[in-house]
Amino acid sequence: MSLLMREKTFSLGTKIFTTIRFLCLVILALASSSSLFAQNLLANNNEDGRPEIKKISQLISETPQCLENGQWEKQVEQLEKELLPLLNETFATNGLQRYQKIWANPTLATALTQTYFIRQVTPDVLRQLSYKKTFNPFLSELLKNSEWMANFALNLKPEDKKREALEVWGTLWADDAKELKGKYFNLQIACALVFDEPPLFFNIGTHKPFEIPVLNRYRLFRELAQGNKLLVDIKTLQPYELIWVVASGVTDEELRWAQNQNNLRSLADWAPTYSMIKYRMDFVTKEKTNLPAPVESTLKEILEIGGICVQQGHFAASTANAFGIPATTVTGEGNRGGHLWFAYMRKDQSWNMNAGRYNDGYACGSVRNPQTNKTIGEFEVEILGDSQRTSDRFKKSQQLLMTANVYKQNQNLKAEKEALWLSIQAANRHLEAWRAYAERLEATKTETKPEEWKAFVTEMRRAFDEWPDMRDLADEMEEKYLFPSMNNEEIFMSCKRAYNRLIADKKRKGAYDRTRYDMIQKAVARNAAVLKKNPKENMERIHALYRDALDEIADNLPAFKEILSQYYDTVKNDPKAVSQFLGEIDRLYKRRIGTSGDIFRQRAVLETLKFINEYFVQCKDTLRSKNIEVEIAKLTKSIEGLK
Repeated sequence: MSLLMREKTFSLGTKIFTTIRFLCLVILALASSSSLFAQNLLANNNEDGRPEIKKISQLISETPQCLENGQWEKQVEQLEKELLPLLNETFATNGLQRYQKIWANPTLATALTQTYFIRQVTPDVLRQLSYKKTFNPFLSELLKNSEWMANFALNLKPEDKKREALEVWGTLWADDAKELKGKYFNLQIACALVFDEPPLFFNIGTHKPFEIPVLNRYRLFRELAQGNKLLVDIKTLQPYELIWVVASGVTDEELRWAQNQNNLRSLADWAPTYSMIKYRMDFVTKEKTNLPAPVESTLKEILEIGGICVQQGHFAASTANAFGIPATTVTGEGNRGGHLWFAYMRKDQSWNMNAGRYNDGYACGSVRNPQTNKTIGEFEVEILGDSQRTSDRFKKSQQLLMTANVYKQNQNLKAEKEALWLSIQAANRHLEAWRAYAERLEATKTETKPEEWKAFVTEMRRAFDEWPDMRDLADEMEEKYLFPSMNNEEIFMSCKRAYNRLIADKKRKGAYDRTRYDMIQKAVARNAAVLKKNPKENMERIHALYRDALDEIADNLPAFKEILSQYYDTVKNDPKAVSQFLGEIDRLYKRRIGTSGDIFRQRAVLETLKFINEYFVQCKDTLRSKNIEVEIAKLTKSIEGLK
């Protein structure tokens, strides 16, 4: 090789080495910068260090000035402006640990929580409250306490009256002696969320309305807690648990009466309280007896004279509340008509949903939420006892939810979605995180890709595999956002899989029959909707769908009637199909619906036979109508004999 060639080769090698060395230094510098950022956050638990953290600390210290000048918008916008660069310096590759260093810094944690609190409560509400100077000492304490702000803001519902709730909380806080300040803040939040709009209660027997002053209710439970008279340490309970205590629908005097019953205080578990109340069949049959009739329907009177399921559940839930135990009544329809039982929180903070539940088709109960005064499915109560809620992962999920809010306010939708997805991954049964993520996907549906919805649906089904209500929500999302890109056969198979899963659940009954007949009804309707797009071609499949479904759920009369209605509505315009429909229901009621049982069961069967006969009459099937009327007459006579 010539000398010139050697020199060129050496020169080229030197340049390559220099370039590689430069790139290595850049990488090391970036790594060092990242490491330095993390170290700064950890090292600066005081207010020293980075200018950004100093600025945030200063803004937090200036929060009381907003009580005077009302500039809450400016406060929250400045906090978010300073927080955003710090959040953007984190690395997505760190997954669930991405924002951990930020939340480990007390100054930044307070700032993130305060921004979330102000956004949820709204600057306008804070301005209205701060004009009432009497609330300023309370607000001043609240706005520097991350735990208080988070527990209030994270438990707010859209139905809550935020200003009124904060006024209630401020009143209760002011009522505490100095040594009690901050001791019962979760109890105060629960009272605020329930009594933001003073609820009207009704006596269970006389139906006379009565009110409960929130201050009286708070003072009662504070007094009982201070005197160690509760069976639960209410300081350890969260607001979403305590709302099921403070909303007890009896007077404070009745709660005190329950407190004085030693047979209640000595209970190791609360389920037996339901059967403490003697069942009064004469309340059902209206038979005249010498037994005492209810007058005041107090807890004391109910214990003395007895009642039916309504009094049993009311007594059990109310006496549980008297001892600080979260509890509520549950109502549902099953094979013996309407029924009421009760649910309560166990010592391990899980919920027993089955106390007093009949074991024949009462899987789908409803509850009145005392915070929103709306009816909700019982699963929304049961999931409050999910083990995730007491884990560090759930707290991290809540932090990620609040982090996402900073991105949301600054229109960084990509980062917001990423933070919400991390929130779900941190605690995959965190309902609020799922709802927030779904809202974000829906808000940007023109930009949301089908793959995102598919991942959402898949992960939700996996997370809530044993929770039919959430699987149903996933089905609804799939129907709304994925079905448009699927052909009819793919849609039908997806609906069929959901139906088959529900039937599989039905066949593996546990101690209680928790078959979700209401979900089966919806699954059948979804399947039928696909087949009805081409009724002539699919009529046999329609008949097979409803025949199999009716056969599967004939042991649940309310569901049987509902699916029967669906079946008729699907085929009513086709005379041949209607004829087959009449034959199917004639066969089914004769083979599957027995007329034996107690008075409640026989009454339900009677109503079902009358319901079936309406179709025979409507379709002018005289012979079948006469035959079923004979059965109706026999059953009516049998019921009269039971009274």
